[in-house]
Parts: sequence; C-alpha cells; structure tokens
Amino acid sequence: MKYGQHLRNNIAPEYGPKPYLDYAQLDDTIRILSAEALPASADQSKRVMSLTIPPPTDSKGRQIVKDRTKNVSEETFFSLLDAEMIKIEQFTQAQVTKLRKSLKDVEDKLHKSKGSTTTSGSSVVSAIDMNNEVEVDTLRDKTDEIAESFLCLEKYVNINFMGFHKILKKHDKYLPTNPCKSFYVARLHSQAWVQGDYSDIVVRLSALYSSLRQDQVVQEQVEASQSFFEKHIKILDQNGGCIEGQVCSFETSTSVFAKDKYGGE
Repeated sequence: MKYGQHLRNNIAPEYGPKPYLDYAQLDDTIRILSAEALPASADQSKRVMSLTIPPPTDSKGRQIVKDRTKNVSEETFFSLLDAEMIKIEQFTQAQVTKLRKSLKDVEDKLHKSKGSTTTSGSSVVSAIDMNNEVEVDTLRDKTDEIAESFLCLEKYVNINFMGFHKILKKHDKYLPTNPCKSFYVARLHSQAWVQGDYSDIVVRLSALYSSLRQDQVVQEQVEASQSFFEKHIKILDQNGGCIEGQVCSFETSTSVFAKDKYGGE
C-alpha cells in the first residue's frame, strides 16, 4: 500500500485530516518540479523560425513553454515543508497540553477523595467516595479516555514522522540535482514533537491506575487484566506506529512504562 493511502486510512476521526501532513500537496509539487526539470519539448506546430531573434528563455535558460506550470519552484516545496513541520509541532503540543490538564483534573479529584489537606493544614472536602463503585468507575473511565488519547496522539506523530521521511526520499529521487533529505531529516529530529519527553504522562497514568485500585489487586486480577499499554502498544506497529530503524516520538514515554517498575495497571 502506498503511503498516501496508508495515511488516509489512519486519520483519527477525532482529529480529522487537517492536522496531518499534507502529503498529496507535497507530492504534487515534486511531480511538477520533476516535469519542469525535463528538457522542453519541441513545438511541433511551429513552421517558421528566426536566425536573428532567439526563443525566449526562463531564468534557468530553458525555453519557455506555454503549458509550463507557473509560480512553482524548489522554494515552494521548501516553504510547504516548513509550514507542515510547524503545523504538526503546534498541534502535538496543543494535544499534550490538553492531556496534562485532563490528568491534573483526575488527579485533583482523586487526591481530594483521599482527604488530602491544603498547605494551611485544613481538610479538603472529598470529591468522590472511594467506596462508591460508580464514582470510582467514572474516574477510571476518564483515565482510560486519557490513555486512549495519548496512544492516538502517539500514532499521529509517528505516521507524520514516517510521511516526512517518505516525501524527502521521493524529492531526492525525482530531483537529484538539488537533494535536501539529509538537511531536513536532521532538522526533523531536532523538532520538539520528535525529541520531546512525554514520559511524565505515562508515569502519571500508571499512578492513577494504581490509586484507583488502591493497590489491592490480587495476582489473578493482574494476570487477567493486562495493562492498557500492553494491550494496545502492539497495534501501533500495525497502524502507523514506530517503524523499525527510525527514531519515533514518544519512544521514551512508552519504553519507560513498566508494570513492575511503576505498579501501574
């Protein structure tokens, strides 16, 4: 399956296509530039020539052809590429900010439910009753929703990461006189959405699951209920997750999640 179709098949409904890499536009630009790089075809309808007036040429010395696409250059491609990197970084950071805020909301409710005290020493009114299964399940459902959103975001960044590699490889293949992959891959790996450390989200999720079950889960329950990440992380490789041989965003986050280390569910 070609990457363009793979991308369309894996767009998250809650995100929609707009935040994703505009692979089609970048691909079309490469095709136009590649066609322009070919020698201009002769005008077979022309029956008269001049020995004194040379045919008009463009800035690169190529004969101007009427059907040649205008206003498309290498700078056009690079500008589009830069804009896509900025778009994806901004979207990723916005989603991470929302996740952290949602985590804090759940943590605040959970801590209040345990009768935490303020810095002044006064008691905090309980937000939920830990003995009330309905309230605990509601909080657990919210935690599951945050975990699902985190995995969705991880899939988003990895499928876009793959897309940049694909489009840069295609650029250098069809426009070998002006290679740019090495430069842009180095730049890609320096982006915050690629290099960012989001392991705090995984650790906080693990702590929430541990608190919600009050650390009284028997061994049979632990074995019967695999961790959320153990059940879902394998799906990422099949549906746009980390690709072997490539550095993936959130890689640190998923690797540090270990049940025996954090006691998470």
